[in-house]
Amino acid sequence: MEYTEIKLNVSNDKIKKYKLFDGIKIYSDIFISEDKKSLTNKRVYITKKKNYVYYERTDVNWNYWNDKNKYDFSFDTNSIKPNIIFEVSKDLTSFSHYLGERVVEKIMLKEATGEIVEKLDI
Repeated sequence: MEYTEIKLNVSNDKIKKYKLFDGIKIYSDIFISEDKKSLTNKRVYITKKKNYVYYERTDVNWNYWNDKNKYDFSFDTNSIKPNIIFEVSKDLTSFSHYLGERVVEKIMLKEATGEIVEKLDI
């Protein structure tokens, strides 16, 4: 496996703050809110020291107005407060309350069978 430098913004306010580490992204998915006004990006990384990093970020869905039938110009983008979660753990199951047990089990199975990174000599 080849680790790359990961730089994550962990600031919940206007002043930027970053966490930097070497890792591999092993899970990533984006979820849209019910009102379609915000997006939540969830990621899991594995570090060189075999720790797991959970990163979650909620932001404004800037594509909200792409629907031609939507004329909600009253939507105040400032009403969506950025929310960032950054946690490190030795145990992947500690992120079950964020991802659900099925997703964690799938990640663990893929990692155990070596399916996370397949190095091809092509």
